[in-house]
Amino acid sequence: MTLFAALRFTEDPNLRDRVYWYISPIPVKENERVLAPVGPHDRLQCARVERIFCGKEEPYPAALCKQIAAKYGAREIAKGCFELGGVRYDDRHYTRFGHILIAQEMIDISALPFPVTVIGEEEHCLEKIAAAKNCVLLCGTWVREIASLILKIARDEETDALLGTACVIRAKLCG
Repeated sequence: MTLFAALRFTEDPNLRDRVYWYISPIPVKENERVLAPVGPHDRLQCARVERIFCGKEEPYPAALCKQIAAKYGAREIAKGCFELGGVRYDDRHYTRFGHILIAQEMIDISALPFPVTVIGEEEHCLEKIAAAKNCVLLCGTWVREIASLILKIARDEETDALLGTACVIRAKLCG
């Protein structure tokens, strides 16, 4: 049976007066906070689960429902490997999941739930992130600094990154 969740986007003045039905691929409980795609560009926003429904009947046609992306909060994908998705980049939107992972030490990538491109050196890493066709895993002692730079790009803050590279990275993370 499909798990449905009625979400209220309390941080968005345009959406907070209604609940919206989403399919939840992960177990959720009432009053939990989740991140879910909104609008034609599927930008992630934080919502509160108002109700859940799991039964033979559908509270809303499943074909018209989007899926919850993740529970709100930092995600450790594997021991020592963290997702840069789910980070707030403006007043109500959050970065997308499944694009950039960071780990200070090399990890066993076979434990990850999706294919990744490993980038183990700092030189030209922004260009490599922009060029990657799948999720990238940044490994090394330098990842905290580069993660900070990537989040500045997501927030559209000024950086030394090449404009084209920054635009591609922002599009991957922000939609």
